[in-house]
Amino acid sequence: MDLILVRHGDTEAPPGLCVGHADVALSSEGFLAIQRLAAHWQGEPPRFLFTSDLRRAQQSAQVFAARFATEPLADPRLREVDLGEWDGRHWDAIVKEDANRYRHWADNWVIQEAPGGESFSDVMRRTGAWLAALLGSTQEHDCVLTVAHAGSIRALLCHALGLPPARAFAIQLAHARASHIRYRLGQFEVGYTNTSRFEAD
Repeated sequence: MDLILVRHGDTEAPPGLCVGHADVALSSEGFLAIQRLAAHWQGEPPRFLFTSDLRRAQQSAQVFAARFATEPLADPRLREVDLGEWDGRHWDAIVKEDANRYRHWADNWVIQEAPGGESFSDVMRRTGAWLAALLGSTQEHDCVLTVAHAGSIRALLCHALGLPPARAFAIQLAHARASHIRYRLGQFEVGYTNTSRFEAD
């Protein structure tokens, strides 16, 4: 099974805004960047097109849906990390006004939930459940395209690479970029990460 992971395009959120489950829309440039990426698709259409159920991912997935004449399958397990009480606030304000909780979270983000939200370990669990279900419902030569977020894609790549969650930010993921992992004979291999076009084997 070939799994292509696409991070949604840039959004209308102002710089410095805390955006986890905050349901922001794609910006016009974000939409165009996804269109440019979709134009580089090579080969047959994917068997499945999955997306996070957050608006910025669904809007990005619709670009691919139009290209492949298919319907995206939304799944909340592909959402960005839930930042709870901080969602929709500016990070500068959070650091200033909620300094103690922010410092504790920043030092322990793998296992520490954001206030009213979740930890990266929580994201690992839900994306791992999604990945296990996907592996149980696909065949060896299937191609699956999935539109998600930096946090959920990093979690999926940690699963595939066997990378410790604390090393998740070693994986660079820009907006409207693609990554490719392949599952064969019970193991994963990584084809490419963070590219602005889909690469052939």
